[in-house]
Amino acid sequence: MSKSLSIALMFVVCMLAFAAGCSQPAAKTVVTPTVTIAVPDSSATQKTFNAIPQAPLNATETADILYLQEAEKFERDLNNALYGLHTDLPVFLQIANAAQVYMVADNVILQRYGIPNPEKDAVGAFANPTLQQMYNADINTGLSSAMDALKYSATFEDLHIADLQSAIGRTDNSDLQFIYRQELASSCNNIRALNPWITAYGGTYTPTYITKSYYNEIISSPVEQVPVK
Repeated sequence: MSKSLSIALMFVVCMLAFAAGCSQPAAKTVVTPTVTIAVPDSSATQKTFNAIPQAPLNATETADILYLQEAEKFERDLNNALYGLHTDLPVFLQIANAAQVYMVADNVILQRYGIPNPEKDAVGAFANPTLQQMYNADINTGLSSAMDALKYSATFEDLHIADLQSAIGRTDNSDLQFIYRQELASSCNNIRALNPWITAYGGTYTPTYITKSYYNEIISSPVEQVPVK
């Protein structure tokens, strides 16, 4: 074999080896965020609620109670499902555990006002058709991407914050406002916890239901202590 042919063959082999190396995806280094979600104290919330005087309910307040009760179950069921798909993202489990606490804490509202609990026992089943449609759409989309899952979770927290703010503005009952402020603080903490995960995976979240300025205010402020007075 001539020297020139040997050099040519060696060049081809080197080029093939280089191409094969380039075809392999680079390992992605993901920094594990340090923001964690503390599980709230349901007994403390219930104790403070029971010390606040009861007031009459109107139809709007009753509708908000029923919707927000199921919204906490939605938050739990959704994030449990997301954690089942992405067990390397513990933030979903933390959010689900906090939501479970508020599902229990909220029961004092139902008991005080004699409202039947709208929650269905089955996971992913909701009496509210809007929540049911949202859950089916989120889960059936096929959340194989960690980024999609993180953004789905953030989108619900975004919505939940807006819903809670509206419910607070629609009632003058101090006991309801107290519970809703607890949940609002918890959802803001959830957003604070999700944001660094989204950033770590190379993404950004743009809010849909709250303003961009309010979202930036939330993620740039410290974790809130729950329960709050």
